[in-house]
Amino acid sequence: MEHNIDQATKNYTIFCDLDGTLWEQGDPCEIAKPGYQPKIIHGTVDKIREWDSKGFKIILTTGRKESLREVTVKQLAYAGIVYDQLIMGIGGGFRVLINDKKPNNVNSAFVYMPQRNEGISGFNL
Repeated sequence: MEHNIDQATKNYTIFCDLDGTLWEQGDPCEIAKPGYQPKIIHGTVDKIREWDSKGFKIILTTGRKESLREVTVKQLAYAGIVYDQLIMGIGGGFRVLINDKKPNNVNSAFVYMPQRNEGISGFNL
């Protein structure tokens, strides 16, 4: 899926959820157990590295509690997922991104919602 956002500006910030998006949705009771490693969805690491190599800012978001930060950071490192920021504890409800339009009336935000556990490999900028 390609999106035609202001292609003259490649200054993208990508907000990306973890569970069910980068790796398969796991049992919430299991994720904090020692040695638990989420199952990475095919194409995730390649897509994240592609975005990183293009200089995109990658902000990972999750409904996981802040108390799970240390284990989550370790899981991300083990999986080889690079990022600029990790925002924890945002809850599992609806998420809304509010952003203004560029002066030339070009949209400066959009949403891509893959099915749970489908991953991000089919998303292209």
